Amino acid sequence: MNWEVIGAISEIIGAIAVVVSLVYLARQIREQNIQAKLSALHDMSRDQRNASAMFATEDISEIFVRANEDYSTLSDAESIRLVINVTGLFRAWENAFLEYKDGNLDPTVWATLSKDYTQPMGANSFKHIWALRKQNYDPEFQMYIDGIESSEYVSK
Repeated sequence: MNWEVIGAISEIIGAIAVVVSLVYLARQIREQNIQAKLSALHDMSRDQRNASAMFATEDISEIFVRANEDYSTLSDAESIRLVINVTGLFRAWENAFLEYKDGNLDPTVWATLSKDYTQPMGANSFKHIWALRKQNYDPEFQMYIDGIESSEYVSK
């Protein structure tokens, strides 16, 4: 057999192997990206549920209502409880924002998820706590929050 023919066949086989490897690698990367996005969505949903659930307790709910009427009526201990709960919600929101910014959260999902977060920003207590704590968050997230048009917080 001619060495030139063997060399040409080897090159063809090598080229086919490279193409097959690249297709396989592209498929694996695509599947990994889908899984990362699903994982991010799951984490965001869990964080949002956990942070929101804290407001379902009677103690925090009453503190939240009073803080919206007049924040200065809260005791130091009540203020600490409310700040911890609200900052937990802000942190979950920031994580979702960062995942969206990094492309791990679909824009449609981000738009609907962020509505669950933006409504409480109309509450006086949230505005107050944001003013106290916003320096603790990502600068782009701060600009995003500060750019949200505030609407009245409705609970009934």
